[in-house]
Amino acid sequence: MYTIKEVSVKFDVTYDTLRYYEQIELLPPIGRNSQGQREYSDSDIEELNKVMHLRKLGATITECKDFMTLLGNGKMDAKDYDNGIEFLHQLDINLDKRISEIQEQKEFLQRKTDHLESEKNKLKNLQK
Repeated sequence: MYTIKEVSVKFDVTYDTLRYYEQIELLPPIGRNSQGQREYSDSDIEELNKVMHLRKLGATITECKDFMTLLGNGKMDAKDYDNGIEFLHQLDINLDKRISEIQEQKEFLQRKTDHLESEKNKLKNLQK
């Protein structure tokens, strides 16, 4: 069992976020100890891990809820699988776009760093 503090640190989220995810039923009801404090089980951690990955991939709260509901539904048909696959595919496309944008920013930084180093070296050579 894990305390809210341990879970908050593990996933780098606030207590309020964890409570909110439980309140909107993105997570199952979290068990409580005799003092009424939340105790997260391994199963709760697995569910939260899925949610956190989806959120980091850019999924909205609503999309996370829909997808988690889909995963929790033991009676999925072909259309459900298609919807899940399409959703994950779209997240993958969006991730590729973000990776490309980040790579462009890295290249920009490298060009600026190279330029500044070049200018610094010119200045050093003039001072000799």
